Order: sequence, then C-alpha cells, then structure tokens
Amino acid sequence: MRDPFSRTAATMDALSSRFAAACLALASAGLPACKKAPDQAAPPPPPAVLVAPAAKRKVDVVKSWTGILDGSANVDVRTRVAGYLLKVHYNDGQSVKKGDPLFSIDPRPFEAALRESEAAHLEAVARKTRAAQDVARYTPLAKSNAISREELEHAEQSLAAAEASIEAALAGIEKAKLSLEFANVNSEVDGIAGFSNPGVGDLVGPSDPKPLTTISTVDPIKVKFQVGEQEYLEAKRRHEQSGKAPSDVPDVRVGLILADRSRHPHEGKMISISREVNTQTGTFEVTAHFPNPNNKLRPGQFARVDAVIATLDAVVVPQRAVSEVQGSYQIAVVADGKAEIRPVKVGPRDGSDWVIESGLKEGETVIVEGIQKVRGGTPVNASPWTPPAAPEASKPEAK
Repeated sequence: MRDPFSRTAATMDALSSRFAAACLALASAGLPACKKAPDQAAPPPPPAVLVAPAAKRKVDVVKSWTGILDGSANVDVRTRVAGYLLKVHYNDGQSVKKGDPLFSIDPRPFEAALRESEAAHLEAVARKTRAAQDVARYTPLAKSNAISREELEHAEQSLAAAEASIEAALAGIEKAKLSLEFANVNSEVDGIAGFSNPGVGDLVGPSDPKPLTTISTVDPIKVKFQVGEQEYLEAKRRHEQSGKAPSDVPDVRVGLILADRSRHPHEGKMISISREVNTQTGTFEVTAHFPNPNNKLRPGQFARVDAVIATLDAVVVPQRAVSEVQGSYQIAVVADGKAEIRPVKVGPRDGSDWVIESGLKEGETVIVEGIQKVRGGTPVNASPWTPPAAPEASKPEAK
C-alpha cells in the first residue's frame, strides 16, 4: 500500500511548480508579479497631549504652624482681706471693664476696725494735749527750782509718746480704710471674666489656693505656636541679609485661620520668642498678637498661624504637570515635537501651581495632561492646555 504522506508531499510540490509557472507567465505578459502580503500593520499616530509654557513670576513662600489662643493678659483675681463673700456682681463669662465691681465681702468687721482706729486717734490727740500742757507748766517751774528737773523730763517724754501714738493711730485709720476698700473687689483690666470659684457666704482670704476668678484680656488676643530651630535660624539669616536693623523679634505680619477654615479678618504681629529652645521638641515658642474687637476669639481655641517668610522670582508649572516617582519628581518637556522626561527639584506650592527650583527654564513647553501616554524620545501631538475656570462663589438665597 502507498504511503499517504508521500502522496501529499508530491501534490504540494506539483502545486508550487504550477504557482511559480503562473507567476512567470504573468511577468512575461507585462503584468505585476505576485507579492507576499504584508506581515505588520501601520504604526499608531503620536499620542495627543495638552501642553503649557513654564511661566516665571513672583511667588510668596508661606509657612504655617498650629497655634493655641490665650489672653494677652491673664489676671488671677484674689482678695486682699479675709471675710465672708456677700455678693457676686458679674455673670460668668461676662465682658468687664477696668474698675467694674466683681465681688463684695462683708464690710462690717472692717467698718468696726475703722471706728476703733479713729477712737484711738482721738485718745492719742487728748494725751498729746495733756502732755503739752504739762510741759508748758513745768518748764518755768523747773527753771525756778520749784519742781525737780526729773518731773519736767517726764512730762516731755509723755508728750513725745503721745505724738507717736497719734502717728500710730493715723496709720491704723489708713489700714482700716484700705481693708474696707479691699472688701470690694474690682477688675484690674478689661477682658472676659471666668467662672467664680467661691459662692455667696463662703469664707475667702488671701491665702486661698484658688483665685476668686480669672480675667483674660482678649483684645488683642495672644497666639502661641512652636517654630523649629532650623526655621528660626533661616529667618534670622534672611533678616541679616535684608540689611535691616538687628531685632530679637522679626517684623513679620502673620495671619490666622480658624477651626472652621475661615480667615480672621485682622492681621497679627509677632511679639516675642522664647528665651531658649525646648530640648525635647527642638522648637522655640513664638507669640503673636491679633486684634479681636468683637471678642470672637477666646482663650483655648486652636488655629493655624501662617506668614509670608520670603518672596521668590520663580519658574512655576501647573501641579498636574509634575509626577512623583519613588520620592523623586519629574516632568515631560516637548522639544522639536518629541517628549523628554526630565527630573526636577520642586519648591513650595502656590495655589494650583508648583515652583520648580531646578531642571526647567522659563518658556519651555511642559506636558500638563497625557504625560502617562508618552515616553522619552517619542513624537507627540501637542495642543494648548486651558486652565479650568475657577468655581463661582455661592450666592446667598434670596429671602
């Protein structure tokens, strides 16, 4: 029996010979020869990207810190005399002015002490009068030896003692008047009065561990925040380079962002920097004062403090043009119709833009959208990028 594989091979050889003869006949007749079908498709078009030129403009470098609000002056109100509390003249948390009455202590013991001192004064005046009369009477008698010299000296000593008693009585009167005055406790500053610690009828005194209340001056209000040691040294260096007069506290205007993300309408000013660095945190405590005319801000609130610490003449690009790869930053630049992936060093952000400190020059074309579709050296189809319109502020509904 004949091998079927041998028959198939013979058949394929015959077909190949016929195909070759047919192509040869077509070529001799002036027709195009048979060509092999293409193996590869046409290359894809260049990827479409949106580009924008790198701009150069002035950018404010802003630093921010977390701060806590406190009164610019916090006064513990204490009584200077001991006695029973008779009346509280204010409501807890109320605004008070300097001189406003806060507490009244039972004045009757101090009134009695004043009357006693006044009586002692009258008694001392009477003794002085009698002693002065004795001295006037004994002086001529002693000269004529009608009385001994010793009796005259005794009368003069009594006069001196009476005069001293008068001074002591006057001091007692003054002390009693002060005690009577101190029975009414008034505010020493303008501010917000806190909760009263004692109640009516309680015995209060100068040695009490707790004050009667605390008053905080909140206009201006103080903000305390921590600044790193490196930030402090950098600020001092910039101040020296500016040519300004040496200053312990830099003349920096600061802003305040509240917990509801609203900005306080008044700028503040740095007031003081702590004497030493905190060795546990490596920071200085800085205080700033902010106007607070409506007492909106209260001690204990948290807020963000920010300040413009420098102004740079910098190259900026849209933030979406910058890619981060394993902690490094890069952008795609279009040059001669081709993409170039370039590492850059970024600086601070400014709104929707990013400062490029190195790796890019003003006017170079960067890819803003479509950077993920390109590779270095590949052609691109670039179109201008249009920044998105800022959202309109919501308007209040008409009532």
